[in-house]
Amino acid sequence: MTLGLAKFESLFCETKGKSNSHNTRFMKKSLINKLLLIVVILFTSLSLHAQSHKIAASFTGGYVQGGFGGMATLDYKVNEFDYVQLNIQAGFAKLEYQDIKIPVNLYGFNAGYFFDILRNNKRTFALSIGAGGTVGYETINNGDEELENSQILDIDTGKVVFGAYAGIDADIFLIPTIAINIKANEVYHANSDIGEFTPYLGLGIKLILK
Repeated sequence: MTLGLAKFESLFCETKGKSNSHNTRFMKKSLINKLLLIVVILFTSLSLHAQSHKIAASFTGGYVQGGFGGMATLDYKVNEFDYVQLNIQAGFAKLEYQDIKIPVNLYGFNAGYFFDILRNNKRTFALSIGAGGTVGYETINNGDEELENSQILDIDTGKVVFGAYAGIDADIFLIPTIAINIKANEVYHANSDIGEFTPYLGLGIKLILK
């Protein structure tokens, strides 16, 4: 009788241990499944957000003729493919005149409309083209009419300039809310004293805001 009871208690303890081990594995598996489900839902939500976003901001830096520049841009989608683009641009270049390098700075505001012309099925890449108007302020020789060789410039060293621009925008998405942004713009200033056309080629990052 004593041996039978001891055997029963041993068997009960063994069964209980197996049951606890099974419950622990079940709980771990259930927790992992829940976490995976959350990740899938989150990723799906982000993907849909990227495909139907309304507002995006990009920041690029790069080349302007004779120097470097930067641009901060805001895109607002009017439909699934096309968007209004607003940006602020700054350019810092040097113009060579009689062996003297004259600094030329440009601060401009651009507003345009862009059309989405190419994208892949997964929407990890998009290419758009567009055009619009521009207005800005141009300074030559930091606003000083006298050059370092004592010559006097016979042009306006600081003035408001205006015109139009055309550009290409390319986005390569790293994740649904962040993309590498490539810009190539050609700006035309109708009343500039140093050159009517100003190219800009920039590389930076785009953030999906909404």
